[in-house]
Amino acid sequence: MHAFVISGTHSGTGKTSISLAITAALMKRKLKVQPFKAGPDFIDPSHYSFCEWAVNLDAFMMGEDGVRSSFHKWMNGKDVGIIEGVMGLFDGYRLSDFSSTSHIAKILNLPVILVMNVRAMSLSALALFEGFRNFDRELKISGVIFNSATRFHLKLKKIFEEKGYRVFGVVPELKALETESRHLGLHLGMEVERDVRALAELAEEYIDLDGILEVSELQTEFDVDGEEFKKNGNLKIGVPFDQAFSFYYRDNLEILKRIGDLHFFSPLKGEEVDCDVYYIGGGYPELYEFPGFLRFIRKEAVSEKPVYAECGGMMVLSRNLEGENGKRKMAGVLDMDVVFTNRIQALGYVRGRVIKNNPFFSGGFRGHEFHYSYAVPDRDVRFAFRTDGKGISDGFDGAMAYNTVAGYTHIHFYSKELSVKLREKV
Repeated sequence: MHAFVISGTHSGTGKTSISLAITAALMKRKLKVQPFKAGPDFIDPSHYSFCEWAVNLDAFMMGEDGVRSSFHKWMNGKDVGIIEGVMGLFDGYRLSDFSSTSHIAKILNLPVILVMNVRAMSLSALALFEGFRNFDRELKISGVIFNSATRFHLKLKKIFEEKGYRVFGVVPELKALETESRHLGLHLGMEVERDVRALAELAEEYIDLDGILEVSELQTEFDVDGEEFKKNGNLKIGVPFDQAFSFYYRDNLEILKRIGDLHFFSPLKGEEVDCDVYYIGGGYPELYEFPGFLRFIRKEAVSEKPVYAECGGMMVLSRNLEGENGKRKMAGVLDMDVVFTNRIQALGYVRGRVIKNNPFFSGGFRGHEFHYSYAVPDRDVRFAFRTDGKGISDGFDGAMAYNTVAGYTHIHFYSKELSVKLREKV
């Protein structure tokens, strides 16, 4: 068994593309690969769907024990674990390295391979690498991959190796490694036509896969009981999933499986599934039309079925969504309107606590906010949560109506004090 971390000196070094190429090449070798993503991001994990969606590992939301538990669970029966980092290697919570990629690597005692964009760099690349390597000597930085490289950087590779540093790849700028972006980040994996075979061949040609496997061998096999994932209920849980709704933490979905069966359906295809409870994640609902789903979910919510929605899902449950193209009617479950803007309205980790009884949660929780919209609730709207983030209104989040709870915060169900209340009978 092998596991390693692919990180970068900063965002934009190409670590996602490099990680995808390595994943594709290892799969071509018939190895069972488990991808992970450090941090709260929903978009990058979708790009591994040719393998399986990556699992988020986030020390802020999950705690160190939660990171270990999730990693062990998902590595059970796998040959290789590859963890794609977030931002730069040491970029964590509030100008610290807490919940950074380096923190995840140290929690799991895994080697780090640093991706450096060396375009327009020569010997400065060595100074930068040594700075990262010496910044935290407890961290195992096993080597580097040069990205956006030229033939000149083969000479730089020799200089690195003369200093005793391993260079696991010299990768040129390649069209096959490019992915387009929009306001929340890269396009979703399901929106990208990716030639997986070409990715694998690129990795085989430009990256020392054998060297990476050599430095990343683990001595431990994982056999996890997974008590938190054992099933004890028979609810039918409806989960809309397509290009408009895809922002779900995989561990959240696994935890929900303990209380029932998940039924995925696509609002964009006009699909409807009659379920006991609904979990509507975020995504890009502002880009699409789904009138049938609006009517369906309103009917289900008004009939008092429990509905929990986050961010984009909350937008859908509002009365109206206003943007540059005018105003659109939404499901009208919540007494509030949402305005979509071209600027970030909130971005960052959130601590919260349940302040009103509701069908879904009790206790404290941690999560993440990232949205370009803001909400305008009626004055009498009740809120289930109080957070240290922006939320819907001055830190209040989780608007309530019927048996519906919906807010901007993406809550991670691994949160230490959180209790997921749903049971077989609701």
